[in-house]
Amino acid sequence: MFFARRLVIVSIMALMLAFGFIGCGEDNEDNADVASTKAAYIVNGNAQTLSMFDIEKSEMKNDVLNIGKWPADIKIVGDRAYIVNTGDNNIQIVNLVALTQTGIIDIGDNTSPERIVFADNNKAYVTCLYTNSTKVVDLVSNSVTGDIPVGVGPMGATVAGKNVYVCNPAYDFASNSYGTGTVSVIDSATDSVTKTIDVEMNPLEAVTFGDKVLVMCVGNYVDVMGKLCIIDSASNSVIKTVELETAPSGIAVSPKGIAYMTAFGGLISVDVNSGAMIHTATSPLADFAGGSGIAFSKDGTGYICVADWQSAGNDKLLVMDASEKLAGTYTPGGGASIVAVKD
Repeated sequence: MFFARRLVIVSIMALMLAFGFIGCGEDNEDNADVASTKAAYIVNGNAQTLSMFDIEKSEMKNDVLNIGKWPADIKIVGDRAYIVNTGDNNIQIVNLVALTQTGIIDIGDNTSPERIVFADNNKAYVTCLYTNSTKVVDLVSNSVTGDIPVGVGPMGATVAGKNVYVCNPAYDFASNSYGTGTVSVIDSATDSVTKTIDVEMNPLEAVTFGDKVLVMCVGNYVDVMGKLCIIDSASNSVIKTVELETAPSGIAVSPKGIAYMTAFGGLISVDVNSGAMIHTATSPLADFAGGSGIAFSKDGTGYICVADWQSAGNDKLLVMDASEKLAGTYTPGGGASIVAVKD
């Protein structure tokens, strides 16, 4: 689930410190009629709003909810969405039936929360860039109950079994360089790091498929290209490293076990089980070029955001059918960069 632009921007700060959006985190009114059982929800970074694409009607509804400053992640649990507002240092809870804000989780001043993942219905983990730690969140009280030191500059995260896997890009702002990329393994029963796994340069996102954890490492955007590290969650070791020959920005796994990554030239893909490249950087799915966030519905339909950061109205939501064909193009809000599916 991606996207991913916040991850890329933080890394590109080596070249230019960017990503400044202003948000307000208030609700729009009269949205009760736009919620859908099956929908893709798009985070619009420039507009600081949420768009909703009704999957059954193939209709886009824009600006259904105002969100916060520097939105970096959206995850859906049942009828609730959790939106990470990095600039506001909080998690915004949204009721997707009424499309209204129902709560705010304060992560703490100057923490820079980036990603949220869930151990179960009562417990979440939030990576925090500025504190080099992962916060433990009680979803009953909607409060932070713990702080776990991890690696440098934690960003993406995922859950496999009882473990939480946190990506540590190890970017050094002073020297404009990257240290050794690592993944911290957190035991959710004890809230402690049990192992640190070395991966490739600049690990930004992680997703889980079966017993495998896929870590997307994007390189340094100059002369080190991206790689996909596949971790066996039983042994917590890297069992395969795949050369991507580009710098991807988002990753999601289809129900068929194909990991798709958004990139400038189009979608590239890897068979999760074999580790073999299917669509390479030299022969990508070009209809989906320039994507950032990506997510799949249960039927294998893919939803890819293409953000226009120049605010020229060229943002897109591209729909990819199960045969990898472009099935539709729709216009979300400004800076459409992250997507999550409820189905």
